[in-house]
Amino acid sequence: MKHFFRACAALLLLCLPAMSLAATEPNTKVIEETTSYEDETIRIIIDRWCYAFNNTELRFFVANVYTQRPDQLQTAFAGEEYSTENAEATSAIAERHDAVIAINGDYYNYRDKNGLVIRNGVLYRDAPSTRDQLLVMADGTFVALPRGTYEEGTGQDYLDQGVVQSFTFGPLLVNEGQAVELPSDYIINTRDTVREPRTAIGQVDANHYVLLVADGRREDWSDRGMTLQEMQKVFVEQGCSVAYNLDGGGSATMVLNGERVNKTSGSRERNVSDIIYFVK
Repeated sequence: MKHFFRACAALLLLCLPAMSLAATEPNTKVIEETTSYEDETIRIIIDRWCYAFNNTELRFFVANVYTQRPDQLQTAFAGEEYSTENAEATSAIAERHDAVIAINGDYYNYRDKNGLVIRNGVLYRDAPSTRDQLLVMADGTFVALPRGTYEEGTGQDYLDQGVVQSFTFGPLLVNEGQAVELPSDYIINTRDTVREPRTAIGQVDANHYVLLVADGRREDWSDRGMTLQEMQKVFVEQGCSVAYNLDGGGSATMVLNGERVNKTSGSRERNVSDIIYFVK
């Protein structure tokens, strides 16, 4: 039996004078809406949050995904092949794979030949990298590879150890349940004043995952976006042991049962190279 409902909660969780908060702290934090989906093998709860600042608003979506099997977490390529050329909308790839919920992935092929790419148990790339990387094991466990711990040329070893997915974007946000120190020099700006549309993924424990997509560059909706530091706080508050940043900006997209959940920064979805999704 499927259950699909939406509750507009408008739950005020915090309201403090702006002068008592740091420059990057919101004046209010509100859950505006909760969307839920459940069937025999998967349960999803998506909260739409609004952080109000003095002159701007931030809206982002936190999806708690509860599965019964680790193989319900899957990945897929645009055009159904590993390629430096292919790109499609997240929703289009998700539809082909009967995804219950999907987010954009790490855009492995965008001007990039960096790091380890393993998808659905197949090794596609084993190249040098100075970035944080994320591994997903066959039992669904997330394993962080902080900068400097990945060894190029050992891709088969990772497969032999049970790695079924790997991502090379980052940075790593949370490890062992704690927010990590963000590097000052990375492929994206990590300053706590930089707000962008964002996508990230975390894990609480076996078969419990957290997806986060933050909107941005949408006037009167989510003006600028979210900082990496704000994402870290959310993942820690959600109880995640590991959390990892994925491709963001115009790529930031969440899709539930074929319908886009968030408002992308452009007038339509940006085409991307890959998605992360969950099936029944």
